[in-house]
Amino acid sequence: MRTLIASQLAAFNQLYKEMDEIYHSYAKEQGISDTVLWILYSLYENNSSYIQKELYSEWHYPPQTVNSALKSLERQGIISLETTPGNKKNKLVSLTEDGLIFTQKIIARLTSAEQDSFLCMTPDERTALLSLTEKYTELLRRHVRRISDDTQDHHNI
Repeated sequence: MRTLIASQLAAFNQLYKEMDEIYHSYAKEQGISDTVLWILYSLYENNSSYIQKELYSEWHYPPQTVNSALKSLERQGIISLETTPGNKKNKLVSLTEDGLIFTQKIIARLTSAEQDSFLCMTPDERTALLSLTEKYTELLRRHVRRISDDTQDHHNI
């Protein structure tokens, strides 16, 4: 028999995966990968350029995954990649004119749906959702790091 905590965690993780699936399905319907979706989302929301490295850390994708998506977007004329002074490997990523049109069509509609969904919640519900999700994420990071450290210590014996 499941404990209450185990049931709640299962429900939470299933909701998280369902939300992830909503974004994945939307990306697929638009003919783009999840990585491309989040890169374009960042560029659209930030309304400016990004340093390549920021995209890795912001969306928690491996550098090679982001680099692959960026090269594809550059070939399609959606973004431009420019070297930054002092670091030829870490490029500045910007939307082209075609990229602005593309993101307006795909990302603007998505952010509008997100905003509509968020606005269906009260201000207190939105604040609680963000606060509790942030708290849980930090606690989970801390506890997983601890068990990872324990595992490392165990392997070093």
